[in-house]
Amino acid sequence: MPRLPRVYIKDSVYYVTCKGVPNMKIFKDREDFQMYFGLLKKYVEQHGVKLYAYSLMPRHLHLLMEVDEKTAISAVMHNLTSSYTKYYNSRYERKGHLFRERFKAALVEKDPRILVGLTAYIHLNAQKLNLAIAGETYPYSSYGLYLDYEQHNAEGLILKEQINEVLGVLAGQNYGEYVKKMDESEEFKKVYRKLQRKGMFGSEAFIKKVKKEIEKFKNNENMQEGAEDLPAEPGKNISRRIGTALLIFTLTAGGIYLYFDYARKPIEKNDVSNLSAQNTEILRDLNATEWQIQLIGKDGKVVSTDILTFKNGKIVSALLSQKNYPNSNYSMNIEDNKIIWETMQTSDSGTASWHGEVEAGKMRGILSLREEGKEAQDFSFKSIKFLKK
Repeated sequence: MPRLPRVYIKDSVYYVTCKGVPNMKIFKDREDFQMYFGLLKKYVEQHGVKLYAYSLMPRHLHLLMEVDEKTAISAVMHNLTSSYTKYYNSRYERKGHLFRERFKAALVEKDPRILVGLTAYIHLNAQKLNLAIAGETYPYSSYGLYLDYEQHNAEGLILKEQINEVLGVLAGQNYGEYVKKMDESEEFKKVYRKLQRKGMFGSEAFIKKVKKEIEKFKNNENMQEGAEDLPAEPGKNISRRIGTALLIFTLTAGGIYLYFDYARKPIEKNDVSNLSAQNTEILRDLNATEWQIQLIGKDGKVVSTDILTFKNGKIVSALLSQKNYPNSNYSMNIEDNKIIWETMQTSDSGTASWHGEVEAGKMRGILSLREEGKEAQDFSFKSIKFLKK
């Protein structure tokens, strides 16, 4: 599936897939499956996600989820995969990434006629891979819930109202019989091949709506490209250079917090889009680099700038350092000329989860901030300046 911009579309769901790195089982035994189920339940409840179906295979997984306009699907999946990877690496005494690539998500119209077909597709995976004689006997999918909710709801992951919402379109038809017929349908196979190619599925009106929102998202990003000094707006975080000092205003519960950082050298303006040309190839290591980034809210507007410094295997966020978030180790992987890095910073007041990608001299990513007594905050970010020390 192509990677579509993570735009919010009302009355839509995400069909999400994740694959493990080559030759690696992401679930080796029942304990691994149960740990993932526990984390999935935690983040579904924390983010207010509606889960419609799931199927966990030894080497990959499928999820069918709906998020509201306040929640980024990227934040949900980052928290989930990051937490599970830390558990897995600790249990099996390994390091590095567990999942082959960032999750893939197709945007699907929330129509019960479409949803019921998607659940059938998801529930048939175990049977197709010969992991079970029949899909309904596989213990790590939601198939059993659709056949007998009361008997199979041990994990408590899916609410009965979600099941009823999907099954209502069958008008009393047996779900197992429906899945069997769908499995034998050539049209069924064509539909989901199309889903894999396009990354979106639904009526013509829905597809037009998605494309329109994606275009708006791209246009907004283009307007933000190359931004330097940001105009002061009430309630916004602002970062500016004054001489050799970094002046940062941070909006906190106690009001506006102001500090200067004289220790850093001024960042010289670079056109990061030409970075790969200057170096003849993509940067292969983040160590001893510094990036100025913009944090962007869900409305597509810049809310703050920050300085990220990578040094000796640790990452420093100038913005979060002032809120007592410590420097943290980061993991890094290179896939298809792209650097992928992740870290989690924990303070007494909360947790900050970072997922970043560097490609062709530009950095982009997601920051999820969870602090006690405050509403969850999710930001996208992108680099506007770069300095190789």
